[in-house]
Amino acid sequence: MTFHAFPNVISGGFIGVDIFFVISGFLITTIILENLQSGSFSFIEFYSRRIRRIFPALFLVLLTCYAFGWFALYASEYKQLGEHIAAGAGFLQNFALWRESGYFDNASDTKPLLHLWSLAIEEQFYIFWPLVLWAAFKKKFNVLKVVLLILIISFATNVLTIGSNPIAAFYSPISRFWELLIGAVWAYMSLTKESITNKFSVKYSNVLSVAGLFLIALAIYALNKKSAFPGWWALLPTLGTVFLIAAGKDGWANKNIFSNKLIIWFGLISYPLYLWHWPLLSFGQIITAGKLSAFYKIILIIISIALAYLTYRYWEKLLRRKGNKVTITLLFLVILVGTQGWSAYVRNGLEFREKHVLDLHGGRPPQSDEGCLIMFAKYQPTFCRLSNVTQKLETVLIGDSIAHNDYSGLAKKYLEDGKNFAMVGWPGRQPLIKLSSDKNYDSEQSEQMNKLINGVAEDKNIRAVVLTMTQPEITNLITAQLRRTIEFFRKNNKQVIFIYPPPHLSFDPIECVGMPPFRPVLNVGCAQKVKDIDGQYFIGRENLKKLVNELKIKSYDTYPQVCNEQDCEMRINGGLLYRTNGYLTTIGSEQVFQKFEE
Repeated sequence: MTFHAFPNVISGGFIGVDIFFVISGFLITTIILENLQSGSFSFIEFYSRRIRRIFPALFLVLLTCYAFGWFALYASEYKQLGEHIAAGAGFLQNFALWRESGYFDNASDTKPLLHLWSLAIEEQFYIFWPLVLWAAFKKKFNVLKVVLLILIISFATNVLTIGSNPIAAFYSPISRFWELLIGAVWAYMSLTKESITNKFSVKYSNVLSVAGLFLIALAIYALNKKSAFPGWWALLPTLGTVFLIAAGKDGWANKNIFSNKLIIWFGLISYPLYLWHWPLLSFGQIITAGKLSAFYKIILIIISIALAYLTYRYWEKLLRRKGNKVTITLLFLVILVGTQGWSAYVRNGLEFREKHVLDLHGGRPPQSDEGCLIMFAKYQPTFCRLSNVTQKLETVLIGDSIAHNDYSGLAKKYLEDGKNFAMVGWPGRQPLIKLSSDKNYDSEQSEQMNKLINGVAEDKNIRAVVLTMTQPEITNLITAQLRRTIEFFRKNNKQVIFIYPPPHLSFDPIECVGMPPFRPVLNVGCAQKVKDIDGQYFIGRENLKKLVNELKIKSYDTYPQVCNEQDCEMRINGGLLYRTNGYLTTIGSEQVFQKFEE
């Protein structure tokens, strides 16, 4: 907890997980072996007790993160949180993080459920380990040899992968199980060789206790986020923890430090405290854009301690010793919140929450309207807009999804001149005539666009065609296709106008307005620096300009309407120019096309 709040103060504080693994392996192996020896072991009872121990606090934390994230996270962030809620509920968070990035990457502070990777590994061990011990006990195998064999395989995997794939070494259960199995070895020895271990512990209790404390302290002092961890370094905290366990209650450190009433109290609330503290710190970092002060970190730690106590006292203790009905209910609740998390993930972070905010700051153009879809029904376009259903159509905008940037502003301009205007197209499809011999020809998609272009060209009422698309790489193929398309429209007496796409932003414009009530406005300046725009945009724009000029068609450049020499101002008339990194708001489109007639 202290490491997560102040990583620079306690650089090796992350070894708390490794200490926890050893203790967990010792306790769970002791419980299983005692029950196997007495003939009372039951898989149903074992997993039922685990559910009543783990699920109550877990459900509360997952539900709280889901609820708070609803009001505080942008769609992209909420999408990731949804995935992590589902992974946390399914005890697969280590695999989710393994796929994403490293534990110490720059984005780690913005993952409220990052810490659940260790709980996932523990639960994966709980699924695997009782089966192994039960099978070994029933088949009368040497349990110690079985434990040592798996431990050696796991430790060797850890050491062999730490150099070549440190992320896998950190998150893989195979390279982590050995830490729990070190505790399991001592549990086996304590139960089967009780007289020997008791004599050993009594004789060397103080030595073991001090040595264990020294190894853990050394790990905390010597390790940092640059250390090749776990690897060989993980032996320091794991062996240190085994020494402390072996020292027994009479060991110096155990008797004088860990028997303190305050330490014992923290031990009682350690699990809910583990669950609560990181989400609070992470949400704090998110809301303050990584500028959470030390004072507020301390406040959040105090709050997490209070929540941990309340969870332990009034929720965990209430449910821990209940029967199967409570077990089934808890299982259902965790599955339910996990399902809701997965729903947020597959529904793109429930982006309607963000869109509602954007509607108040510039508006979002709808994708289609009924009149247009009826008029262009035979082409089955994905998006289709029409400015006037009662008037004959004179101008059509054809393009990929970038066309949404142009429709609102152009429709307003054409309506001012008393002319009807439409936008038709499909996402990701260039408004170009493609031949079956072309490299990028797709029989279904290309034919749909070809039919639309043919239909527009043959319509005697339509006088002008506006083309736009995501800025392409100007190749010989694109040149040939654009030339072919323009010549075809000219042959059919259509005026052709080309619209250059606006630049992509290096930040999300939602940052300029926040997510009320919890997410404040952090990007106060709300301006795109020209120097931060991807250089490929300018290279592509110049190449596209040369091609358009060579083809001698009229064009409209959106860039000068968005940016000056140094900045691109994103605030206009109390709203936003952009609604996402690459798409304009409704009022943004109208602003950009104010000079279209010129």
